[in-house]
Amino acid sequence: MNLNQIFFNTYIKVDKVCCAKLGVERGGISAYINKLTNNRFAPDREETLERLINLRNARNALAHEEDAMGTYKQVTRQDVKWLQNFERELIRKKDPISLYLRRARSYVRRRNVLAIIAVLALAAAAVLGYFYFI
Repeated sequence: MNLNQIFFNTYIKVDKVCCAKLGVERGGISAYINKLTNNRFAPDREETLERLINLRNARNALAHEEDAMGTYKQVTRQDVKWLQNFERELIRKKDPISLYLRRARSYVRRRNVLAIIAVLALAAAAVLGYFYFI
């Protein structure tokens, strides 16, 4: 199997993992790119976004250009390794979107706890104030 075929098969595997993660039937990596585009504060967003777009373009060239599997020269071993690592990150929920969502949920929880504490403090102050003036 040549490097282009290995890359193509790896891309298909990662695409399926993205489909499962994002709940889409087809175009998992494209859906991931769209979601990452909308999450400006995701960690490593720019690098991941650029890499995924370039790899999607390479996959499209391999899939749609005549005799590209034998002649396309822009795929490297580093591209395959990066895709394999990205697949592991997706499975372990260490990818940029998973990390962003985890941080966002944590922020919302902290904010809600602080709001509850503030309401309780105000209620306690009101009760103490009531008894102070009686």
